[in-house]
Amino acid sequence: MNSILFYDGDCGFCQKSVQFVLKHEKKPILKFAPLQGEVAAKLLPANITQNLDSVVVYQDGKMLTESNAILFITKNLNFPFLFFFIFKVIPSPIRDFFYRIISRNRYKFTNSSKICKIPDENVRNRFLN
Repeated sequence: MNSILFYDGDCGFCQKSVQFVLKHEKKPILKFAPLQGEVAAKLLPANITQNLDSVVVYQDGKMLTESNAILFITKNLNFPFLFFFIFKVIPSPIRDFFYRIISRNRYKFTNSSKICKIPDENVRNRFLN
């Protein structure tokens, strides 16, 4: 089964991050769904879909959140972004601390909060809801 990347569908920074992943992934292994959508409600616990402070990667019934989700994503990106996987050597509590700082401030990084780019035909089937 493909992995599903859940993101905050109302966050411009998160939406731009999804576009970045689409552009730079080695192989199209990820599907995408908003944390506010039906797929998230079926697969994820309520505390995750109501909190919206973490990107979530769901694969085979397992969830990765915060920096672990980001590391999963980076190991599937093209060079040079693949090198971000080196942060795996940093203990998870330290990585998650920095992840949370970015997460709390993500709306400041973009000036669009609810504007979502319509996916091209060739990737539209990878978006779930």
